[in-house]
Amino acid sequence: MKKTHFTLILYFICFYSVSQNKRDVFIHDSISSKIEYAILKKNVLKLERQSGGYEPDFKYRLLNNSFTHNDIPFFKKELSLLVEKYGFNVAYMSGDEKYYNSIMKGDLSKWFKKMYLKCHARWLKNNFEKQIDLRKLNELAMKDQLVNSYAANVSEIPGLDSIQKERNMKLLSSYFYKNASTLHHITQKHQNLPTAKSFALVQKEFGIVEIHNLQAKANYNNYWALFYPYYKKAYLKDQIGYMIFRNYDNLSYLHYGYQVFGLISIKNIPDYYRKSDAEIPVKDPDFAKKIKSEFKWY
Repeated sequence: MKKTHFTLILYFICFYSVSQNKRDVFIHDSISSKIEYAILKKNVLKLERQSGGYEPDFKYRLLNNSFTHNDIPFFKKELSLLVEKYGFNVAYMSGDEKYYNSIMKGDLSKWFKKMYLKCHARWLKNNFEKQIDLRKLNELAMKDQLVNSYAANVSEIPGLDSIQKERNMKLLSSYFYKNASTLHHITQKHQNLPTAKSFALVQKEFGIVEIHNLQAKANYNNYWALFYPYYKKAYLKDQIGYMIFRNYDNLSYLHYGYQVFGLISIKNIPDYYRKSDAEIPVKDPDFAKKIKSEFKWY
């Protein structure tokens, strides 16, 4: 296994897929960091009207743009809602947010402190029992990267033979799975994948934990068996997009040479990762057809 396995392979996970539903298409085409702010804001609000509910993840991502474009009334409104209804927490800020200095010690600090103390207290009153799980979720990405960085440094030690490198990768995979076990415990406890809509806003997203467990062939099948029912449930409720299913197909191709959901084409795969130029077979066409109908993929 190449030492770049848990880094460079992320390159092709972001390529387009074959099938999406209308919501996925709209998000892909209309909600992007490359889109002009006024249009981006309009599209997020349109998505909310179409879905019939608040979109906390997209509103959270919009905060930087709103602040940068001096759309302060909108910024204040959305940040207040995220604090009160979805558990936005100062403790989980990175400090790199474009609005960080302003709300912590700048011109918006007086407003923010007053709002935060009031709105956070309301969130705590209704969600007090979620605090420990929310902290664990926000720590997952950091734990993942610490272990991955350490393993990468070990792999660079001169003189390691193939057996030692393989042991290093097995150990790395086992630590990735421990992170997944934490995520699964919380998911199972609440009987929902912990998204902003179903649980609370996770400011330090745990997507890298999902990807690394799918990239680790030793974890791939067990991880998916644990989480697939929750991914399916969350997707059908518009709590997540189709990305995780597309990533699953990408990594299925890498590990086994076939896909499961029929979401990728060979043209989506960079030459470096192609096993051949033949189209990627679907493991079980009847299953893929059933899921595409259920998920309204076209």
